[in-house]
This record gives sequence, C-alpha cells and structure tokens, in this order.
Amino acid sequence: MNRFLNGYPYLSRATDISRTGMRIHPISGATAATRFVGLQFQLPGSADVITASGEVVSAAAQEGPLSVRFTRMPAVSATRIGRFLAAQRPE
Repeated sequence: MNRFLNGYPYLSRATDISRTGMRIHPISGATAATRFVGLQFQLPGSADVITASGEVVSAAAQEGPLSVRFTRMPAVSATRIGRFLAAQRPE
C-alpha cells in the first residue's frame, strides 16, 4: 500500500483492516508525525485500487505502526472492504 504525506507516496504494509480503519507499518520514507494521511491500497485477491483518507489515531513509536481511522472513502471502496471482510469470517 501507499500512504501519502504532503503529496508523496511512501510504501507501507497494511494489517488489521476493518470497516473503520487499519494498522499501517511504514516500510520506506518519512515517518514524521502527521495527523492526516492519504491511502491507496489493494485487498488480497483483488486488482481494484482503493483510495481513502485517514486520521492517525495512535502511533507506537517513531518507526512503529500507525493506527489509522478512515475519514473519507468512496462508497464503492467501502463496499469492497465490507465484502472482503465478510469473506474472511469463518463459517
């Protein structure tokens, strides 16, 4: 995934995705404290690119993971995340 800071993309890894947010582990680039980030990512098994904006609600450490709450997202992206999460539930 890419997280955008000041218009520049920085490679990151996303985990713990939910309907309301995700955890982001920075891989490259700036880790400067910022409150809002742009997000661009693909869900496993999908070629569709999801874009969203998010607010950093917690940061473990300077180089550690960030917890991000989605603040803006197109409805189609929210639907894709909902379908992905529903498919992950054990029966």
